[in-house]
This record gives sequence, structure tokens and C-alpha cells, in this order.
Amino acid sequence: MNESLLHLYELQKIDTKLDELIENRGELPERVDETRNEVGSHREELERLRATITELETRGRSLSAESLELRDKVEQYKAQQFDVKTTREYDAITFQLEDANKRLNRSLEESGRTGIALEQARTEEGLLSEKVEHMEKELVDSEATLKAVLAETQDEEKHLQNDRKKMLKLISAPHLSMYNRVRPAKNGIAVVPIRNGVCGGCFNAIPRQMVLELKLGEKHTVCEYCGRIVVGEPISLLVDGPPVAAVQVTAEEE
Repeated sequence: MNESLLHLYELQKIDTKLDELIENRGELPERVDETRNEVGSHREELERLRATITELETRGRSLSAESLELRDKVEQYKAQQFDVKTTREYDAITFQLEDANKRLNRSLEESGRTGIALEQARTEEGLLSEKVEHMEKELVDSEATLKAVLAETQDEEKHLQNDRKKMLKLISAPHLSMYNRVRPAKNGIAVVPIRNGVCGGCFNAIPRQMVLELKLGEKHTVCEYCGRIVVGEPISLLVDGPPVAAVQVTAEEE
């Protein structure tokens, strides 16, 4: 019997069990990862919002101080208009007054826009902060659930992984290369046994001459229909044991 083929089929059985363990966990690991990434993204967005709020608050204080200073100048220039003695002095003071009023208006407009932006940013920060807090609680619960699920199967998975490492050392490089190439393309099932002259993967007939050769357990074939590696009955019997006969239920037994 070809020992490499025997261990290749054993590897398939191990990988199938590992796939089943992962499948039984459902979408929980993916959901946990997605939630973790989303929480991280929202945290970054929250930090940017808070930085924007700080900048707007600083700018708002600066504009308030600027507006207060310009108001004082406007009042000062108005008062100086009554003290001038020449037309030239009056025109100069009027020019400065008009310029101060323009700058005051611009400062007040910008202050208003800054105040609106600040209010919007604070509202967004509050909503996002609540959302992040809710998602963080959800993440903690999901991680706890996932941890419990993993704990239930971690011993079995560890045992299977150790068996897999041992098996890899017993398989020839060509067989392992073929297995690694076929398995991803066939939904995880690369090696199947022959069953009553048909491929155990797609159930199409294997040529009679090849069926006879497979009975020796020395060779394998590649199914011309599904492309899977087909091993002989001696190998499947050693790994799976004899097939369980179907029990017929009579009408009386029903």
C-alpha cells in the first residue's frame, strides 16, 4: 500500500474536521472582527471630531477677543471724530472708523460661522460618542461569547492541529503539492475514496481498469469530471473502517 496516499487521505479527514469546527462557530468570528474594526474606525473619527472642536473653540475665543478689541476701536474713532479740527483729520479718522467697522463685521460673521460649525461638531461628537459606547459594549459581549465558543473546541482543535503537523511529514512532496492545489478549488475536499466504482466526490463512474488498479491501494487517480484525487478502497477501509450497511425498515416496524 502507498503510505503517502494513506496519510494524504488521513490529512483530508483531519482538515475536514477542522473545517467543521470553524464552520460550527458560524459568522461570530467575522462579526467580532468587523465590529472591532468599526469601533476602531469610529474612535479615530471621534478623535478627529474632538480635535476639530478644540480648534473651533480656540478660534472662537480668538474671534471674540478680536471683536471686542475692534468694538473698542470703533467707539474710540467715533469719539475722536468730535475732537478733530481739520477736514483732513476728520477724513483720516472716518477712514479708520470705516475700516474698523468692516473688520468688525467680518470678525462677527466668521465668529457666527465658527459658532455654527462648533455646535454641529459638538452634536456629531455626542451622537458618535454614544454610538461608540454602545458598540464597545456590544464588542465586549461578542468577544466573551466567541471566547466561550473557542474554549469549547480549543482542545479538539489543538489535537487536530498536532495530528496535522505529524501527517504533513509523512506525505510526499508531489502528493502534498497536488492536495494543496486541489483543495481550495473543491470547497476543502481534495481527496475522496472510490465507492462502488464511482468517484466519492461527484459520483461519476471511474474507468473499469482504473478501478481494478485502485483496489491495490498503490495508486490514485484524478477524477476526469470533478478533478479530485481518488484513492482506492484499501486506503478508505483503513481510515474510515468498513461501510455501515443501510438498515431497511419494514412496514410492520414502522
